[in-house]
Amino acid sequence: MKRIFTQLSFVFSIVLAFSAQAQKPKLVVSIVVDQMRADYLTRWADLYEGGFNTLLTQGEVFYNAHYTFAPTYTGPGHASIYTGTDPRYHGIIANDWYLPETGGFMYCMEDADVYGVGVDSSAYQGKRSPKNMKSTTWTDELELATDGASQVYGFSLKDRGAITAAGHLGDGAFWLDASGFITSSFYMEELPVWMQRFNKKYSPESYMKGTWDYARDRSLYPTTYTNAYERTPKGAASADFPYDLAALYKAGGVEALKATPWGNQILVDVALTAVKARKLGQNPSGATDVLAISFSATDYIGHSTGIRSHETMDMYLRLDAQLGELFKGLDELVGAGSYIVVLTADHGAAQNPRLLEEAMPTANWYPADLEAELRSLIAAEGVPSEAVLNFSNEQVHLDFSLLGDADADDWMEATRDALLKHPAMAEAWTMEEIRISPDPFAVLRRNGTDKRGGQVYFALHPGHLSYSDDGTTHGSGYAYDTHVPVVFMGAGFNPRSRHNERIGIKDIAPTLCKILDIAFPSACTGNPLWVDAGWAD
Repeated sequence: MKRIFTQLSFVFSIVLAFSAQAQKPKLVVSIVVDQMRADYLTRWADLYEGGFNTLLTQGEVFYNAHYTFAPTYTGPGHASIYTGTDPRYHGIIANDWYLPETGGFMYCMEDADVYGVGVDSSAYQGKRSPKNMKSTTWTDELELATDGASQVYGFSLKDRGAITAAGHLGDGAFWLDASGFITSSFYMEELPVWMQRFNKKYSPESYMKGTWDYARDRSLYPTTYTNAYERTPKGAASADFPYDLAALYKAGGVEALKATPWGNQILVDVALTAVKARKLGQNPSGATDVLAISFSATDYIGHSTGIRSHETMDMYLRLDAQLGELFKGLDELVGAGSYIVVLTADHGAAQNPRLLEEAMPTANWYPADLEAELRSLIAAEGVPSEAVLNFSNEQVHLDFSLLGDADADDWMEATRDALLKHPAMAEAWTMEEIRISPDPFAVLRRNGTDKRGGQVYFALHPGHLSYSDDGTTHGSGYAYDTHVPVVFMGAGFNPRSRHNERIGIKDIAPTLCKILDIAFPSACTGNPLWVDAGWAD
């Protein structure tokens, strides 16, 4: 929280001004594209003309970047990007996790001790903070290193996309509500004047005019139309592209906006407004500032229409133009060559199983039906039904208080064996097996949980989902969910360098720390990347 810092001393200002700070970027622009598979960077490369094209031609690209944990969700992914470690250590083990003591769930950014700012103070949308994140972030370490002189702002449609970036010490994290961008009392007591003016001028509804139609010639889009496998987007009457934006908003409100390209546009607009209002990248102390943006609209439409839909392709072609607009604005406000960019994603996404079921052994399992079948199998192995508390995050929580004369290992092993009898299951492990197994898929689960996790873990076969028949999701430890793009761009990076070595997303944070010459996040387990021009060698 920025208010813990005292005013900068004169001596510190002099030290910053005459140190090697000039070698460091004036601004770090951290971009996360929610649900961006690695192949999205290259699949439409020939059609990119804006920001993605700039990144591909001027950036240093890592083509083989993966998450090192499962399940792969938004909260854990963002937290790992900024802490440089896995959920095992940073504590954001899922978007929501089960609480055996109450029978309820904890949301990853939930904090009952704070209140919303810019929204009714009692509204749950504002009761958010990084309280559950156990590690510092690289943005926290920057604030500590500069004694609070750096300015750090995070923006997203989702609170978890903004808060994980701003961290515990940032100046502000903002996410979208029906009234505009809001925050919580963890960061400030009232919205800054520039944000109040933005919300008044650029309301969510003001973006929902006209039609969401093809951005490019219809012939450029896939001839295979996946409409039969798509879920109707929020506010729409059907999943038939194009869409009337005003009708979407009338029926779905701000949630409809979030699943359109204009959900990304409002983020570009507010980010550039913040850069101008706060003079980010022009810090009088010489300290580096941070602008973090998590583009969430890609995830909302991806869940609805899948990875091969015309909507998803159009979303990325429009995001390409929007990133181009962002970079142009930064060139004008901060100066070309004065900022660096890192782009990545929080997870990928799976193919809709029904699209391939005639050619491959894929399948979809309705969550409620799958749980009922698994409970029946577990009961047949002798574990009392009342002892099976919860199925979530590919884990089973057991109530050992009901053991009686049985042994905990017996129940865990019986549950594991029961799960393996189901045709959806590729593997299952007990808690003890997760802790010691060298199996790479077991290691993903070990990295993805902590003592709050369940007692038995499982993985569905590749290409199998526990989801609705339409749209798609993510969460597995398979490549389609773990493999995401990583691109660094700006002074100090070699645009002629292309990397195919396997890296972890948790390597991004220590790389930036090395560039900024600051301490690594407190729980960091990643390693600085060797980038070709020598920033972090």
